[in-house]
Amino acid sequence: MALEDLPDWFDRHHVDIIRTHATTLDGQGAGKYIHRNKFYQSLPKGHAIADSAIAIDIAGSPHITHWHDQRVENFGDILMKPDIDTLISDGSNPALGHCIADFTTATGEELRLCPRTQLKRMIRLLSERGYCMKAAFELEFYLFDESFEDVKRKQYQQLRTIGASDKPNMYLLRNAYHAAPFMTEVIKRLEWKGIGWEAWNDEAGVGQIELNIDAGDPLTLCDNVVRAKQVLYEVALDMDMAVTFMAAPSSFFGSGMHAHHSLTTHEGTPVFYDSEQPGNRSDLMNRWLAGQVVNLPAYVSFLSPTINSYRRFRDYSAVPLTTTWSMDNRSTALRLITSSQSAARIENRIGAADLNPYLALATTIAGGIAGLDNDLDLPAETTKLAWGTGADIEKLPTTITTAIEALEKNRHLSAYLGDDFTQYWANTRRAEWLAFHTEGGDPESKSVTAWEFERYFCLV
Repeated sequence: MALEDLPDWFDRHHVDIIRTHATTLDGQGAGKYIHRNKFYQSLPKGHAIADSAIAIDIAGSPHITHWHDQRVENFGDILMKPDIDTLISDGSNPALGHCIADFTTATGEELRLCPRTQLKRMIRLLSERGYCMKAAFELEFYLFDESFEDVKRKQYQQLRTIGASDKPNMYLLRNAYHAAPFMTEVIKRLEWKGIGWEAWNDEAGVGQIELNIDAGDPLTLCDNVVRAKQVLYEVALDMDMAVTFMAAPSSFFGSGMHAHHSLTTHEGTPVFYDSEQPGNRSDLMNRWLAGQVVNLPAYVSFLSPTINSYRRFRDYSAVPLTTTWSMDNRSTALRLITSSQSAARIENRIGAADLNPYLALATTIAGGIAGLDNDLDLPAETTKLAWGTGADIEKLPTTITTAIEALEKNRHLSAYLGDDFTQYWANTRRAEWLAFHTEGGDPESKSVTAWEFERYFCLV
């Protein structure tokens, strides 16, 4: 949409207020509610916001022990630059519109700390090599039949989960029926906003739901995911319920965000499938896959960003623990589906529900490009169960600190994402570890701590 067409769009949709939405490193939505006149007048650069919006942790503590060369030294302003192509009306509030934005410097330059900008950079690099990505996410979350206020009042203990049974199971329709009124409202609001979905179901944990968002190009997909998470939160708030994307809110099954992806040419032809090759895997898919496998340990920091993320890492708990790949094997980190040209794709099963989707796909593309650009060896396929393996199988990092170490040892991701970005990210994860150890977290606890609930339950 051209800028000069905006006033007419506002009139036709009866929109007087626009809510801008950019995403912090930790994945939280940040933005403002802006009158249509102010929104229009600020374009094309966008409106000012404090630098701390991109340089604080989940709890609001500023990153003052580490810096980035694009950050102003005195916590000055940066900009939120709206992407007009993402402008939509709310659906339930007739006066409200929504627009996804990118963080930029105060002079309008790309800000490398902006997660959406990083993804756009990787998409450009992939395009330069002649390819496009198609991707999809599976969102898992826990749903509670208590308001957020009640949850806090009970100190996150003995919460009433949604379902017919207090036993963990999977795909139970009786459990799903209890969640149906909530999910019906969620789906209605998603469709109002033009966000496509494929299915939802009862998942393995008690009160756990999975929602599958329609596949699409990486940028649109991630925009839809962050909007969907906001919708889930708002519906829960409106219905006096609570929802959390904490990776492990209990000792039951953790919540993940599995990512599926494939490549096509610019003309839309899938390139992962070759019926004349072993496993129907094209040579290009094998090169791309090698980049994925080699970089799996470095991925973990981005795919499991919080202290709580690592409580998922247990044998036989549906979470991969090894740097492995296989054809349709859900115990490996990478699961390949190559039954047909249209279905050929890679599923990364490491991701926790609290990841930042923009960074998850940015790192995926960076690792894949490393496979295309370099002669990386593809390890042998793991054809058996990948849990309970011996020392001959490389293990993934299972703590926030070992994940940082794996990222800092890796040179492929920083070659594309930038040393400045990967080091800044590593420093933010060290700050997260330090906050846990100095603000009341119990490193000896085998169960989820009060510190984790207070920090993550409502915000990830």
